[in-house]
Amino acid sequence: MDKENRDCGEKRISALPQIGFGTYPHKEALLEAIPVVISCGCTLLDTSDNYDNEEWVGKAIASAKRDELIICSKFSQPYRALEFNKCFEESLAKLGKIDMYLLHWPYPHLWKKLWVMMEELYLAGKVSAIGVCNFDVTNLKELLSFCRVKPCVNQLECHPLFQQKEITDYCRENDICVMSYSPLARMNDALMESDVIKELSGKYGVSASQIVLRWDIEHGFIPIPASAKEKHIVDNMGCLNFSLAEDEVAKIDGLEEGLRIRFDPKTRFTSREKRKFLIRRIRLAIGI
Repeated sequence: MDKENRDCGEKRISALPQIGFGTYPHKEALLEAIPVVISCGCTLLDTSDNYDNEEWVGKAIASAKRDELIICSKFSQPYRALEFNKCFEESLAKLGKIDMYLLHWPYPHLWKKLWVMMEELYLAGKVSAIGVCNFDVTNLKELLSFCRVKPCVNQLECHPLFQQKEITDYCRENDICVMSYSPLARMNDALMESDVIKELSGKYGVSASQIVLRWDIEHGFIPIPASAKEKHIVDNMGCLNFSLAEDEVAKIDGLEEGLRIRFDPKTRFTSREKRKFLIRRIRLAIGI
């Protein structure tokens, strides 16, 4: 089940690491946290233009070997759809580099046009890979029906309590990497205090967090846990030091509860927002 070399297909990033680092909601604390992350061998850093921390990420990596890092950011400002390229350049100026650029949500009426603009960034060589977040199977099927560049990843909420098997299976079948945010379900007791996790934690002499993150890796997902504390960062990265047996992964699979911790893409946007998105889509279409 080891997925150390994840092929990104036609993308310029030939492989992705097994685990990344999520920066939300941290800001100035990243100046100390990110060097720890890098010292642990983690090369994938995830941020977004609406996390209000791109500048801090940029400062934190300024003295690092940046060519060895994969910096992932997102377009999260649908109300600025007419300024898409400006938004990208603003993020680039703060970060110093963007390797992977993701569309944060399937914004109603807008996402298809925005994907075309994402493709233009990639085809112009401004980023090495592009992808999406929070896309369900219907969204992905629509995207694959017209895209010139297939998404490298689909970043979505995924943890043992909420496995999204239909989506993750579809991604696997279509060579789209799954990047899992909130991989520890925000330390929900139903997960971290479960008998299965406790049993495996004791067996391997590792933390509950390491067991859960290793479950992601065994499934071929890329977890992006976030923390500003050195001890938690080091502990999380320890999930790379052991493996779980298939029957142990299956036991963790049995914890599924359909418990979503974060936003549901289907109900994320209000009717009013959808109308505003439609107006922006029309303006994009007629070039004003």
